[in-house]
Amino acid sequence: MDLLLLADENPQLIREYLPLSQVYLLKLKGQTQGVGLLQVQEQEAEIVNLAIAPSYQGQGWGKTLLLHLIEVARQQGSPRVLIRTGNSSINQFALYQRVGFDLIDVRYNYFLEAYPQPIWENQIRCKHQLILELRF
Repeated sequence: MDLLLLADENPQLIREYLPLSQVYLLKLKGQTQGVGLLQVQEQEAEIVNLAIAPSYQGQGWGKTLLLHLIEVARQQGSPRVLIRTGNSSINQFALYQRVGFDLIDVRYNYFLEAYPQPIWENQIRCKHQLILELRF
């Protein structure tokens, strides 16, 4: 749960989507250092949580896990993959675009309405949810 909370600060939401998700773990030196949750439905897949332990961030492990989740979705027949992030998640937003995701929608004020506590990242208040898509 600690890793999942790095990517989503709302434990109630995590408890709701976790049972519906395929769980992929990144193990390094015998320890779980990353997690990715994927939901695959008929017409799309969605990466609902992707997190890497702080001591392993910035080393390419997030990209490795992201690419694995994309390949799993492709192998399971999904024509597209969605991923959502906050407007303040600058590094994640850049990574998603580098691997081919395109911004397709913005849910304005999502984090103001869905999360009880303010979220700050990169000295930016997280307010809006950015929705990205990768088509095969």
